[in-house]
Formats: sequence, C-alpha cells, structure tokens
Amino acid sequence: MISIRKYIEAYRESATTPAVPAQETRETAIPEYRALLVAIGRSADLALPSLQFRLESTLRSLEEALVPPVPNDVLDRTNQEVREHLSQWTNSALEYRQGVERELQELVSLLAATARSLSERDAKYTREISDLTGRLSAVAEEGDLPRIRRSILENTRVLKDCVVRMAKDSKSSVEHLTAEVKEYQSRLAEAERASDTDALTGLANRRSFEKHLRSRTAKGKPFSLILIDLNDFKLVNDRFGHVAGDDLIKQFAVELKALFGPDEMVARWGGDEFVAVVSGRMNYAQVTISRIQRWSLGEYRITQGDQKVKISLNAAIGAAEWDGIETGDRLLARADREVYRAKAPAGRIRSSS
Repeated sequence: MISIRKYIEAYRESATTPAVPAQETRETAIPEYRALLVAIGRSADLALPSLQFRLESTLRSLEEALVPPVPNDVLDRTNQEVREHLSQWTNSALEYRQGVERELQELVSLLAATARSLSERDAKYTREISDLTGRLSAVAEEGDLPRIRRSILENTRVLKDCVVRMAKDSKSSVEHLTAEVKEYQSRLAEAERASDTDALTGLANRRSFEKHLRSRTAKGKPFSLILIDLNDFKLVNDRFGHVAGDDLIKQFAVELKALFGPDEMVARWGGDEFVAVVSGRMNYAQVTISRIQRWSLGEYRITQGDQKVKISLNAAIGAAEWDGIETGDRLLARADREVYRAKAPAGRIRSSS
C-alpha cells in the first residue's frame, strides 16, 4: 500500500504546479493520469495477490481508453468508474483480511484449548499424588505396624490405579493432540493452496506463478514462456455483464488447462490475461500456441437472461524462450512485447444469439 500512497502524493504535488491554461494543463496531465491508474492497479495487486478482484487489469482497461484529446464527459465518466473500482477493491480487501484474521483466531483458540486440557490433567494427578504421599507420611509416624502395613497396601493400590489412569489419559491426550496437530497442518496447507490459487478459475494465481518462474530459472534448464491476452474482453463485460464475463473466463480456463501436462504451469495472470511455462525451446512453445489457437479459442456459449449467446473468442499470444541468464521479469517483459505486436484492431469478440 506504500506504493499506492506514493503515487497519490506525487499526483497531488503535480496538481499544485504553477498555473497554465486549463485545456493545456488537462491534456498535459492525461499521460500522468494514465500512468497513475496503471501504477495504482499494479501496486494493489502486488499488495494482495490472493485477492480475486484484480485491480490492475480493471484500471488498465480504463487507462487504454484515455487517448488524447479526451472529452470532458469521457474524463468525468472515467473518474467515476475509478472511484467505484477503488471502493470495490477496498471492500474486497477488507473482507479478505477479516477472513484471514478469523482463521488465525480459530487456530490459536484450538491450540489454547489443547494446552488447557493438558494443564488441567496434570494438575488433577498432581493433587492426587500429593494427597497420597501425605497419607503415607502420616502413617509412617505411627507405631502400629499392622496398620502401617494395611495403609501401605491400600495406598499402593491407589497409586497403581492413579498411574494406570495417567497412562490411559496420556495416550488419549497424545492421540487427541496428534489429531489436533494434523487438523492444524491440514488447515494451513489448505490456506497455502488457497493463497496460490485463483479463486475464479482454479488455476494457479500470479503469486504462485512467480514462485514457479523463480524455481525454473534457478534450475537452469531450458524453458519457454507463453503469455495470452484475450482480445476486447471488456466488451463482454460491458454488453453482457460481469457474471457472463466470469463465466467465459472460467470456460476458457478449463479448455486452456487441458492442453498442458502435469509438469507444466498455467496460471491466470490477472483479469483477461493468462500465462504458461512449457519445458523446451521456442519451437515447442510455437506448437503449444497452435494448439491453444485451435482448441482453446473460438466459439463459446454464455448465458444472458434465459438465452444462450455465442461468443467468438480470440486472443493476442506472445512467447519468449529463456536465454539462460535473464530474470523472470525480463522474460515476461519480452513475452509481453510479443503480445502487443500480435494485437489486432478492436472488435475481435463477436456474439450471436
């Protein structure tokens, strides 16, 4: 969140520069405003990579529409949409944080209850043994040997019973504690899986993919990266609504995942962007791209009210082969440049009832 604050403060400072003509100031500020939108979205997604709501792709779609000269009504409408998206992201972030806090509170309570149970058990047997030793000490001071003998026999049976019950309780406590620990480990593992999984599609998310990419570069073996940007996806959301858009994203994710093997990684990078790592060099990546274009793109059906609507889905796809020394970020940047080279004019998603 420090990054967001930095860009907002920089933007506020730019607003206090010496006065120039209003129209010139506004047009000059448009590129800075566009850069600010992208920076805010990127910072938000990096701050909470597990959040389903991806702010960067949302703000980027607004930023791309701000091509000077920008009419006043378009700028006003963009400002309103930015405020709405920021409010939606803030609410989503708050709900996510509250969910994490509840999970941690439950785990802490679980461990505290187990600790109390063990403490109470030990205190109970401590009192019983203390009473027993007290009775034996009192008998030892008497001179009546038969009574001493009977007392020793009686208290020995009590001690033996106490030891037996302690052993049973200890076994039960250990089993209970073991079960609690397994539950704790299971819940932590589930939380870890959730933090690495895109909630909408079930694919790996950006955080998980970045870890995988670092692991790949550390191993030093050849691999290639494929970046997929669905064309004009914003048109689907604008025309049919975000529920229909989410449905299309999920359908595409299923088809895309089916094309990759268990040793390959495919992830949702954010919004309508997907990324994959394949073992091998560029020629294999090109074969994989051909399979994506043939099997994962094309016609889909989404629901609009009580009707099924056909959607023709296309994408800009870029690929880059790791050169053996560059970082994952530089490799991604190269693949991203290929995506922009592959982009075609608008209007690539077509629909029919």
